[in-house]
Amino acid sequence: MSGGEGSAPARNAPADALRWSRQPRSAILAVGLALGVAVTGGCWLIVSLSGGAASSTEKTFGTSGTLTLADSSLSFLEEGEGCTGLDGYSDIQRGAQVSVNGADGTLVATGELEGGKKAALGCEFPFTIEGIPQGSKFYAVEVSHRGGLTQTEDELRSGGLTFTLGR
Repeated sequence: MSGGEGSAPARNAPADALRWSRQPRSAILAVGLALGVAVTGGCWLIVSLSGGAASSTEKTFGTSGTLTLADSSLSFLEEGEGCTGLDGYSDIQRGAQVSVNGADGTLVATGELEGGKKAALGCEFPFTIEGIPQGSKFYAVEVSHRGGLTQTEDELRSGGLTFTLGR
C-alpha cells in the first residue's frame, strides 16, 4: 500500500536539511543554546538528586581551641594586648596554619590561628577548623611545623582544645 489515505508521508531528508539551511543563523544558534541549557540542567538535576559528588555526602565536623605561647619575653605586655611570637617562635602569629591529619597521615582539614592576645599564661591564639571528615581512628592536630598532638574524634568534636608551646 503506497501513498494511500492514512499512511504517513515519506520523509525527504534533503528537503529537511534545506529547511534548516533557510533559517536565520540566530534562530539556529538559539535552538542550539536552548538544547545545551536543557541538557546541562538535566545533568545537574540528576547529579543533585543522586547525592552529588562524594564530598557533598561525606559527613564532616568542626573544632576549636587555643594555643598558648608561654614565652617570658612577652611579660612587658598588658593583659588583653595584641601579641605575636618572637625570636624562635616567630612562626606563631595570626594566620599560622593549624592542620589536621587523619590516622593514615593524610591532611584532612586546615584552619589558622587568629590574632594573639596577652593572657596570664602567655599569648593566646584561638583557632577554628571546619570540614574535618568523621570516622578516622584518631587525628593529629599541628600548628605551624611544631609537631602534631593526637586527638580522638570525640575530643575534637567537643572543642575547647588547649595546647601550650614554650617554657
